[in-house]
Amino acid sequence: MDKEKIIAPNQIGYLIMKDDGGVLDSGGDLKNDVRSANVIMGLLNLTESIDEDFMPNSSCERITIDYGQHYYSICMSNRRIYVVKLSKTHTQNGATSSSSSSTSYNDAAEGNNIGSSSTVMA
Repeated sequence: MDKEKIIAPNQIGYLIMKDDGGVLDSGGDLKNDVRSANVIMGLLNLTESIDEDFMPNSSCERITIDYGQHYYSICMSNRRIYVVKLSKTHTQNGATSSSSSSTSYNDAAEGNNIGSSSTVMA
């Protein structure tokens, strides 16, 4: 079995981390990507600080970070954090298809266009 394609045929990278953020395994676009692991841990720590009345911590099972050409799916199981980077463009039966659902965020204070991204918690 090809470890690089464990999750889905359109997978382009993965990280497996300990619950303290240490990288156990990685591959594809996320091979040895400690910076991304640190950013993801910061995001997970942020979700723990959300007001329980607004969104109970126990309700968050997966975090999806959605960009124009790819997205990240982040979930936790058995004290491990699994991050998979998936392409939105993939080949099925010889034909290339693409799906997109993104929003654009403009940082008015800085005048910077952050790009097409959104975060979805399910």
